[in-house]
Amino acid sequence: MDLLKNTPINLTVYGFAVLGTIVGGSMDNSTLVLACKPLMMIVLGSWFYFNSRRVGDRFTLLIQAGLFFSFIGDVALIFQEQDEFNFLIGLAAFLIAQLCYAMAFIHNIMETGPARGTWISALLGVVLITFGYFFASSLMPYLDEYVVVPIVIYTVAICLMGVSAAFRLGRTYIKSFLYVFIGALLFITSDSILATNTFHHPLDHAKWSVILTYAVAQVLIASGALRHVLDPEEIRRKAALST
Repeated sequence: MDLLKNTPINLTVYGFAVLGTIVGGSMDNSTLVLACKPLMMIVLGSWFYFNSRRVGDRFTLLIQAGLFFSFIGDVALIFQEQDEFNFLIGLAAFLIAQLCYAMAFIHNIMETGPARGTWISALLGVVLITFGYFFASSLMPYLDEYVVVPIVIYTVAICLMGVSAAFRLGRTYIKSFLYVFIGALLFITSDSILATNTFHHPLDHAKWSVILTYAVAQVLIASGALRHVLDPEEIRRKAALST
């Protein structure tokens, strides 16, 4: 048995890392957070890599890059209280991660062309863009001048990620679409809670809800991406195109 590819083992370790991060954050135990939070993306990224490396296409490489920059963002945010500049580093890392995910989803869309469900995708996209606009607008009065532009850029990037995930409907297998799209929604939810708690007003549940929604989002996106590339039909289709 290949432990690095084994899904139950890796996701169990991932779950314990998530739990440790939540407990450490709730108890203000920085040592526990430092030990567990980076481990989340290390485990998830390793699991994704060893399961997808035989595919090795642009889509999987972009998802892998998104997981890597998420790891950088996690580490930077651990130290944001020591230096506010670390918050901007974390924001930049997650911005790149969002763009990597968005490019991966757009790659799916461009590969398949027109598909059923476009109107539903468009409606979902409009809802996400509308939410992003009004949420960002509601934060503006509370933001320091130096973070206004980064927050606006980040909002655009995460909305792009959500919209591109929505447009995978009808262009991939339904489980892959649902996993990735729900993951994108949870990522947006996590960042919305974090932004509200940081800039608008403190939320009692933020210490656990930010990490929980983020952790579930990442594992759904990675799992949905694997479902797309490892489906037997997709493997046969790529083999036929390469001959």
